[in-house]
This record gives sequence, structure tokens and C-alpha cells, in this order.
Amino acid sequence: EMFYIMTLGTSRGFRRVGLGSILVNRVVDMIKSKQECGTLYLHVIIYNETAIKLYERLGFSRVKKIRGYYTINSVNYDCYLYARYFHGNLGHNNSDYLSNFARLMLSKMSGGLIAG
Repeated sequence: EMFYIMTLGTSRGFRRVGLGSILVNRVVDMIKSKQECGTLYLHVIIYNETAIKLYERLGFSRVKKIRGYYTINSVNYDCYLYARYFHGNLGHNNSDYLSNFARLMLSKMSGGLIAG
């Protein structure tokens, strides 16, 4: 099993005070108590350097770049898929696991996400 963070954001006035870390760490704590969960995934738009630094600092690994994942104001933007692995999961080093994740995401979403 896996967890997926669909959306994470804070209002401008509340940024850079640790709320993102707190929210992600709450999810991590939940996953640590669920032995059946091996991965926490999320996507981040490639120009959001602050979020990328946050996720990497929290132990996420960049898995791959996905072209045109987000559409904002009729403009397509690439994203990175990030993952953090738990309970001995080999993650993206295990091609079956990543293939299953891709199949699951495609079945849940059609046409990518529309943001903004």
C-alpha cells in the first residue's frame, strides 16, 4: 500500500514557519504505524524550489520528471515525482512497484491535475 499527498500549501502569511514540515511529518508518523504502507508519494511543480528543498530535507527522493503534468491558466508545466520509502520498501529501485504506482495514478486521474 501507499500514501499520496495530493495537495499541500499554506497561505502566504503563514509560509516559512514550519507548517509544511509539521503536516508532512504527521503523515510520516501515520505511515510509520502502518507496516503495510511502503511509500509516500507526491508531485511538485518543477519551479517550486522552496517545496523541493523541503521535501528533500524531509527525506524524499526524486523519482522522475513528468512532462506537462500540471495545467495552470492553459499552460502546461512539468513536475517531479518524489517518494519516501518505509518498512524496507525498495521503492523506485523496484520496477514492479513503480509500474503499479503509475497504473494506480492513471486509473485515478484523467488528463493530469488542473491547478490554480
